[in-house]
Amino acid sequence: MTTTSNPNPNTAPTPGRISRRLIVLSISMILALLLQVIVGVANALWLTVPETGNGWATAAPLLLLNAHLLLGTAITGLGLWLFIEALRTRHGIWIISSIVGLLGVVVALGGGSAFLSTNGSAVFSFMMAIGCVIAIGAYLAPVVKR
Repeated sequence: MTTTSNPNPNTAPTPGRISRRLIVLSISMILALLLQVIVGVANALWLTVPETGNGWATAAPLLLLNAHLLLGTAITGLGLWLFIEALRTRHGIWIISSIVGLLGVVVALGGGSAFLSTNGSAVFSFMMAIGCVIAIGAYLAPVVKR
């Protein structure tokens, strides 16, 4: 005798529900990245990174830098969540988009870390911007394609 499992309809995601969830996560990621750009520009205007020494320890104002770091951490977590959700739902375009978006976030994160470690090198500032643009484009692509 064969038994079939009947999944609970309240927990089994439907294709429409999956798409909405991924869209909401993607739009949330885009908004967080745009906010990060604003905080990053504010850092570029007002953050002082000393020419020598440890930029991590002596940058000022620390509140602005910490806001940028905290938002970057949240963006990384949101990117991982979106990637896991895309894998779980097995939507090909969302999986590719989330991988490319997460790579963009990692490029920006690496640029930011190197920026402070090199006491404010413009090349690494540019790297943060490029990573952010890649991530925004990747998270926007499947939303627009729908």
